[in-house]
Amino acid sequence: MRELRILVVEDKWLVAKALKTQLEGLGHRVVGVARDARDAVRSALRLEPELVITDVQLPIIDGIETARTVLAYRPVPIIVLTAYEAADLVRRAREAGAMACLVTPVDRLQLSRVIDEALARFREFEIIRREVSNLKEGLETRALVERAKRVLMRRLTLTESEAFRRLQQQSQRAGTTLGKSASTVVRAEELLFKDSRVARSLPSMLAAIRRGLKSLPDAQRLHAAARSRLADLGPGTEPAELLPSHKPLPFPSR
Repeated sequence: MRELRILVVEDKWLVAKALKTQLEGLGHRVVGVARDARDAVRSALRLEPELVITDVQLPIIDGIETARTVLAYRPVPIIVLTAYEAADLVRRAREAGAMACLVTPVDRLQLSRVIDEALARFREFEIIRREVSNLKEGLETRALVERAKRVLMRRLTLTESEAFRRLQQQSQRAGTTLGKSASTVVRAEELLFKDSRVARSLPSMLAAIRRGLKSLPDAQRLHAAARSRLADLGPGTEPAELLPSHKPLPFPSR
């Protein structure tokens, strides 16, 4: 990993010092330590860090809103540190534009891995930003892309980066945006599996087809219903290619 210029946002001196030591041990350079949101924005503009790491607990404005404020002035990957893991906190951080959350205390290996993840997601976010008109639209599209990535990762056993590349390839083939390709994946997942009766019957239907049975009125009806749902997605989309129907999974959590 190359050396990164990192801004730490932490009001507790001992915590900031320990984090600085870990980051320097990974070969990075801590260019500054900010104590609150206002200091973080000033430091981000003046020091031009390549990564910002902020504690979620800060005076006056918390670390999530600090991340949102920093991003409004300077696009930069941001990691939010928290003492506990909570779905609502992770959701708020993602919606604010943070690229990753990390539960403290952490070891050097965890820190290195999350930094890599944050940088990779930020590169993806920059690609998304080129297709939209403003930061708000970019964050909304990113949330949709993240949902689509989770679907592809589960159903096709892909890594996060592979899932993003699959979305890119689909958007290029269809001549559309990443956001629209992600929407196609999410809608296909909803349409195929929100009907629990179809989802429960699909494995037995496919097993019967594989056995070469000639008369399958119920299976044929269910299969036709699934194909009809796919047809509703409209021309120019290829949900079947992205989401092969032989691995039914529950709709991913938001």
